[in-house]
Amino acid sequence: MDTQKLNTKIELTEAAIDLYIEDRFTISNLTKQTGKTASEIYSLFPNKKAILKFYYPSLVIRYRAMISEIDDFDTYTISEKLSSFVFTLFDMMGERREFVEDTFEKYEWNCSSKNDFQEEVKSLFREFFTSDGNIATSAGFFMGNIFYSSLKTQYLYLVKFWLEDESDDHERTFALTDKITGFIEELVYSRIVDKGFDLAKYSLSAFGFNKQVEDFNDWVSSWFEDEPYDEVEIEIEDEEENDNQNEESEDNE
Repeated sequence: MDTQKLNTKIELTEAAIDLYIEDRFTISNLTKQTGKTASEIYSLFPNKKAILKFYYPSLVIRYRAMISEIDDFDTYTISEKLSSFVFTLFDMMGERREFVEDTFEKYEWNCSSKNDFQEEVKSLFREFFTSDGNIATSAGFFMGNIFYSSLKTQYLYLVKFWLEDESDDHERTFALTDKITGFIEELVYSRIVDKGFDLAKYSLSAFGFNKQVEDFNDWVSSWFEDEPYDEVEIEIEDEEENDNQNEESEDNE
């Protein structure tokens, strides 16, 4: 999707959220609010619900645009990148907290199948780790699809924690985020296992097992080859057909 269409989708979604908070969200009101025609809106979204749900993946899209303007972002440590993402999205969600409090649970927390927001988060995390030159070689042993899916799930738990956090200025959430990101950095940056592998390789070479060393190197390299991993999708009743019927009813009114 080109940048102009993407910006239009974000504009429509933010206007729709403002109307939703005021309990005035209809396509008719959205056309008045944005100056877009109904046909223009439906060319970008299949129904009203999709307009609201796009808010969550749009947060990641906007975050990507922001970090693209940071010249030295690639030099950030993995904990700094993760913290930057978490805290920035908290700020974004805070701007429309009422909407997030009302929809996060039903759109994201209780979602039992893949959705755009969770896939965007997972993809961004993968980019953070695979582009970081400080990741230990041994970390490749567990950095597959399951690892990134787990990180994505932990992030959803963190958002839920933030929404329920009643401490001053969400101090508990920020402290928890620092502890989690710091632990992850220690986990993937640790060279202890790497040194153990180096010792094993040296010992094998010293005793004339060069072929075994080559096989060992191939085995370690194979850790970085992602195995296809299909997340289980659970079919749940979709409300889009009902949404479309309701929208037709609203337009007729």
